[in-house]
Amino acid sequence: MIIDEILRPTNHSTVPETINKFIKISFKIHNGFKLLKVYGKVEDGAKAEIMGWVLSIREQKTVSFVIIVDNRKQVQLVINNTKLLKHIRQNSVIGASGTLKKTSKAPGGFEIHVNEVRVISKVKKDPPFNIMTKDLPSIDLRLDNRALDLRRPYNLDLFTIRAALIRSIREYLYSKGFLEVNTPKIIASASEGGAALFPLMYYDKQAFLAQSPQLYKEELTMPFERVFEIGPIFRAEPSRTLKHLSESVSLDVEAAFFTNDDLMNLIDGLVRNSLSDIWKSSSDLLVRIKAPKLGLPERLSRFTYGQIIDWLGKNDRKINFGDDLGQKDLELFGSHVNDFYFITEWPIKLKPFYIQPKDNEVTFSFDLMYRELELSSGGERVHDPSILRKNLKAAGLPVKSFRHHLIPYYYGMPPHGGFGMGVERLLMTITGADNIREVSLYPRDVRRLSP
Repeated sequence: MIIDEILRPTNHSTVPETINKFIKISFKIHNGFKLLKVYGKVEDGAKAEIMGWVLSIREQKTVSFVIIVDNRKQVQLVINNTKLLKHIRQNSVIGASGTLKKTSKAPGGFEIHVNEVRVISKVKKDPPFNIMTKDLPSIDLRLDNRALDLRRPYNLDLFTIRAALIRSIREYLYSKGFLEVNTPKIIASASEGGAALFPLMYYDKQAFLAQSPQLYKEELTMPFERVFEIGPIFRAEPSRTLKHLSESVSLDVEAAFFTNDDLMNLIDGLVRNSLSDIWKSSSDLLVRIKAPKLGLPERLSRFTYGQIIDWLGKNDRKINFGDDLGQKDLELFGSHVNDFYFITEWPIKLKPFYIQPKDNEVTFSFDLMYRELELSSGGERVHDPSILRKNLKAAGLPVKSFRHHLIPYYYGMPPHGGFGMGVERLLMTITGADNIREVSLYPRDVRRLSP
């Protein structure tokens, strides 16, 4: 029996209306082990069958307890017959049948007293580490055996939370009238300039992996007005920190007629809604992985770049206007703020060619921060093609390489703005993970290309 969920029957004539809780049992046939689809009341003595992989085995003198995992849910098996344990090892895939017994001591509030076990897939060699050990091996050994590592209860919870986070983001943006899109990941020219590109040959032409969907999502505001994408981006940065990946997942949003304030308000609502949603849907998982309970003020604080360098100057960190904020600067200011906040009005020289200037010095731009960690960057965009051409030249970028991007701007491009947000970085913040590679299923960085 596979216990998927507790549900109420609908239009099921064989079930009395007075019974309101039932076990849904899926039908499967695997190596001769049959799992029946039936509906039955959750009560002691109910027949039960299940398939899953073995998480742990705890043997006592007269009885043994086996925890198996089925679709990320733990189920406790109680085995009194030692012969049934003979071929069961941690990580084996097994099927078992027996009777249900309700108990608050078992995962899910019940256990299965087993009278039959079938080993479906044997463990053929000793794994390099125990998935239940408290003393974890190095992250590199775990990543070398990533599928095995993902069986750890922490990871089962972590990536279930990740799915809930992405679902919440999608639903929030849908509710605001945004259209989900997918843009090319093989591109002819740099999205933002710079050297952080992965080159490749596209038949007989030079091409690159996309740094971001920036140019495409801007163009898509012309027909659709509000668009978003959740997908991979690729940056060939030689960073070897706990917060950088060469391939990461980005939430990219672009909207016609949105000002800087509109965009920050949208992010504020999105973060607030996401935190609320996952604590409602996944609070038990968040508690198990010891995630921090993040508090949010009524409105996220906003500090201009100028205000921050003034504050740093008063705290023995002299920054010249126009210089970027280094890691130590952000750590110092982040410890002062201690939560989510925006840095606005960045200098023109620190932002890409497509960011709308506010005056001769600063831009309509922002970064969303959590303490010293940048989560998102965005702002209003230039929609005048003559200014775009001028900015491209000023940035030392060949206008010819961006000719296809410039074409829509001559046919009524609306004022627009948007942002990109790192999904892994947001997940790190929510879960309290201290290494970005922990929150990526198969991370890619300077040294890792497999598995």
